[in-house]
Amino acid sequence: MGNLVKKIKQNQWLLFTLLCASVCVSACQPASNPNEITASPNASVTVKAAAEATTLRAPLSQQVYIWQRQWRPANQTALVQSQGAFQGLRILALQAHPKPNGADIWFEVAVNHAWLQADPRPKTAVVRLDGQFTHLNDKEVINKINKVLANWQAKGTHIVGIEIDHDSASSKLPAYHKFLKKLKAQLPAELKLSITALPAWLSSADFPALLTSIDELVLQIHSVSDPRRGLFDAAQGWQWVQQLSNMSTVPYLIALPAYGSAVISTASGYKVESETPLRDQLRSTHAVQELMADPQVLQAFVQKLQNQTDEKLKGIIWFRLPLEGDKRVWPLNTLIAVAQQGVLAAQIELEINTQTAIPKAVEHIHGDGNTPSTIPHNLDHAVDKGEAQLYQLMLINKGNIAGKIPRILSLAAQACSGYDAQNGYSVSPKQGQLAWQLTTELAETPKNKSSPIESAAPSISTQAHSLSKIPNTEIQQYMLNPGGQRVIGWARCESLHLQGIYAP
Repeated sequence: MGNLVKKIKQNQWLLFTLLCASVCVSACQPASNPNEITASPNASVTVKAAAEATTLRAPLSQQVYIWQRQWRPANQTALVQSQGAFQGLRILALQAHPKPNGADIWFEVAVNHAWLQADPRPKTAVVRLDGQFTHLNDKEVINKINKVLANWQAKGTHIVGIEIDHDSASSKLPAYHKFLKKLKAQLPAELKLSITALPAWLSSADFPALLTSIDELVLQIHSVSDPRRGLFDAAQGWQWVQQLSNMSTVPYLIALPAYGSAVISTASGYKVESETPLRDQLRSTHAVQELMADPQVLQAFVQKLQNQTDEKLKGIIWFRLPLEGDKRVWPLNTLIAVAQQGVLAAQIELEINTQTAIPKAVEHIHGDGNTPSTIPHNLDHAVDKGEAQLYQLMLINKGNIAGKIPRILSLAAQACSGYDAQNGYSVSPKQGQLAWQLTTELAETPKNKSSPIESAAPSISTQAHSLSKIPNTEIQQYMLNPGGQRVIGWARCESLHLQGIYAP
């Protein structure tokens, strides 16, 4: 034993040296490949967390409401043209209105089932129950809904769900909850039950109970609660989205506006005219203020929703699908650009028409709004010299957002015997020229007023700021909506073509 201890003491320095060498070799080894997944539990958790952090959320579903009581060929056109942009349809199928004598009015929309069946997108039938109902006759409403479902099924139109659109007062939510429980119990199991919700409900203690009887919620954050705030207030809308995110126990979607309304001031307050004309009913003169949802504001809001991390947020529903001839809704190209984060721009052109069968002279307003357009050589003389022709001047917006009409349009004119201006313009002659100019100036800086030709066109933000100083009721005379047209005058000349066009 003594000899063994002695040998260990003699070799302890050797053992220490070997131990140090082993530590150094281990420290000098290259780091492991970060892409290698080892059996270490800690490493597995780290790799999983990193993968989740770098995973981008899939784009939100984009759906659209079809909200016409009378279907026409424009419905079919809009369905076909919108297929590539929107993944689902919410179709008004049934409406109910109360009457003072208690005999409720029911209206079943005569949708074109052939057109719907040709569309491959998932479809939800919407039942609109007027918010003015003092109470819902549960049995009658459910019977009406079942008849619509049976009718659609018999005609071969498949739907994935039913949406109830009922603007109930917050005080009546308990009764509404009972109705929804009864309806849910009688619906086929494969049909999803959705309801629209008002922002005011979010503060009601009775709201969470509604969520126990439905499969999906649609939060409406557009309406005319105050004409001064327009149809849509982005800051207020985002607060409502956040509030719902913190309390919802079911998947939800956000309903956004793509339409306009007229606010009619009366002695007893204001009334909103959207789909149904009201002015003839009122039978008196009232101040009318046209409101339209702002595409640029809504586009920024969509981007914000796309970045929302709440997994319960499933999509966006637009109200409503634009039809040709509908003046209180965005054009379809505007709606698609907003939904898909595309380019939004006005494209106002001057169109010069004559009464003879000659080529149409169309001149573009350049993007800077201050550069004279160039005339193609073959249009320098629209008619033979010596033959006076009647020309009509019309501004057309071929872009997808509203734009300011130009302040000055300068046209080269030869041998003119007459001319006139209209719709906010005046016309004045100069040697070899006719100039159309706005009679009412926009709110501008002194610099802009000094020389409209020399000054640069205002930026979009500057334009918005200048318009903000003008009463809402007067903005329309300066703006041209997408697809809009405005005749600004006429002239009888031997030749007429555009030399320059200048923005405000």
